[in-house]
Amino acid sequence: MVRKILKRLYIVQYKKVEVDNKYVKFHEYRRLNPYNPLTYLVCICVIAVGLITHGIIGFWEQVDLRNPFKWR
Repeated sequence: MVRKILKRLYIVQYKKVEVDNKYVKFHEYRRLNPYNPLTYLVCICVIAVGLITHGIIGFWEQVDLRNPFKWR
């Protein structure tokens, strides 16, 4: 349900790419939309809630340090 809300607010973008022509396979890429100002508010809220629930060391272990604005 949260994913659907984030998708409808254009905070998270999805892109399907065909991987192989022999077997019709698709790979789904996703990223945070860097052009939407709501994305930055959501990032701040997620960091604040993560720090409250996990603490600094726990949050550091749980967070993905890759760039969230690149397609992956």
